[in-house]
Amino acid sequence: MELKLLKCDWGMEHLGEMPERLGKYAEAGYDGVECASIGIDPAEFSARTAELGLDYVAMMFCDDEAAFAKQLEAVKQTKPILVNCHPGRDWFDLDRSVRFFSEVREMAEGIDAQVVFETHRTRCLYAPWATARILEALPWLRITADFSHFTNVAENPLKKPPYSDMMDLAIERTDHIHARVGSPQGAQVADPRVGTGLRWTERFERWWDRIIDARAAEGRPFLTINPEFGPPPYQPINPEDDTPLADVWDVCLWMTERFRSRHAG
Repeated sequence: MELKLLKCDWGMEHLGEMPERLGKYAEAGYDGVECASIGIDPAEFSARTAELGLDYVAMMFCDDEAAFAKQLEAVKQTKPILVNCHPGRDWFDLDRSVRFFSEVREMAEGIDAQVVFETHRTRCLYAPWATARILEALPWLRITADFSHFTNVAENPLKKPPYSDMMDLAIERTDHIHARVGSPQGAQVADPRVGTGLRWTERFERWWDRIIDARAAEGRPFLTINPEFGPPPYQPINPEDDTPLADVWDVCLWMTERFRSRHAG
């Protein structure tokens, strides 16, 4: 199974306009890009990604079914290999969440790409327990694993039951990984390469490795992975001068290369 390592476009505006940024992602060795706003004509975007040999994963932020329908129509023009959706709101009860996913499932049949749903604060899948209840109710639902939100919302390393059981179910249903490292006190560690941050990286890697092994065992041709470390204010900063505690470009590239070296062959 091929691992497709993607560059998140979030916070990269300083690198130039979208065509220039895409060139830099390809030059850095990424297999593709993930973003919500392409910023240019869809035909131009598709031509540029094809020219550079980059795959595209589209992001959508959908508070309700109407937003999903509207954004999906726009996404169709960009020819993604996968669509990643932030689904609903965290205040939805189980019945409302099930209705949302059931209705957008029918809409998703209109695009030639798999649609997955991200585990994220403020959304239906904001916590491991909420996600587990929805996955149990909807055996067909597949997700994007951004487990940094789970550790943060739960304020827990999620190693022991009942949390570990919830993680088992999430891992079983994951078809896309957002490989950001969090902790019980934050959705993004200051630096995943050293010290406490590295120890959390190693913990998250145990979850990610299980996802990779499970999808490979199913015979999937590829799995998409986005080392999605964001810029300030999401990223921890020095309180004296508001400067980031690490270079987010270097962090994302380090995590990408770490995946490749750990899963070579």
